[in-house]
Amino acid sequence: MTNRPDTNSRDIIPNLRPKFHNFLQSLSDVLIDITALEVNTMVVEQITGTKFIPWQAYRDIYPICKPYLERMGIHPSLHARYLSLRKQIEIEYCLYRVEDVVGQDASQLREFVRVLSDPTAELDLQKTKLPNPLNPSANPAVEIKRIQTLLNDGRFLRSLRKVDELKAALDNRNEALKNSEIAASENPEEEVTTDIIYAQSVIQLDGDIINRYHEKLFQHEHKDIILDIHRQGVTAGEKQWHGLLEFMVNMVESLVNQRSIKNIFNRN
Repeated sequence: MTNRPDTNSRDIIPNLRPKFHNFLQSLSDVLIDITALEVNTMVVEQITGTKFIPWQAYRDIYPICKPYLERMGIHPSLHARYLSLRKQIEIEYCLYRVEDVVGQDASQLREFVRVLSDPTAELDLQKTKLPNPLNPSANPAVEIKRIQTLLNDGRFLRSLRKVDELKAALDNRNEALKNSEIAASENPEEEVTTDIIYAQSVIQLDGDIINRYHEKLFQHEHKDIILDIHRQGVTAGEKQWHGLLEFMVNMVESLVNQRSIKNIFNRN
């Protein structure tokens, strides 16, 4: 009696292949991203506990431009930082799309090159190439699909998450600057001491270690506590980083060995 493969198994395996391929691609991207450990220590007024929701983060960052910042009452001293975050997303999108437009749309390619090559290039919502989450085009389903596809890209998603975290810090800083007493001072931004990265440590895979300390740290009444917390954070981060590196290396080795064994059997 001949054992035949189960029909359901044949159906399931082809469906798993694209997911497995996507997993391997994500693995490759993660390996690139974990070549350095970065630990930042900040003192904040509040922790919101807000969960990162890609669509919501994209929707909140998309409209940032000079008129929007003025309309929302963002403190003028923070405008350049908000605009810088918005430009980071625009650059990531250009990198995401540039291969698709090469040889197809010369005008769009020129605009992408302008954004990527000119550090002084200003952006506004009329020139943006990002799909619009606030007012979709005549075909909303197509525009929403474009955004969903974009948010499924691992590299763009990681950049969006980082920008969203920085925007949250700027939002807190803006709220502090709205205080009437601070706003009336000569240098209002200098009066706000929350959301400052007091200590930063970066450990590279090649062994380079970079420590940075904000000058305000040495005037802080809790300097020793902050430094101690930072050191503990670096130690805990190192352990987690080394464990993750070991896990990733072992997984890649396992996949390579399995493929090598499979090739040997196929040749025989």
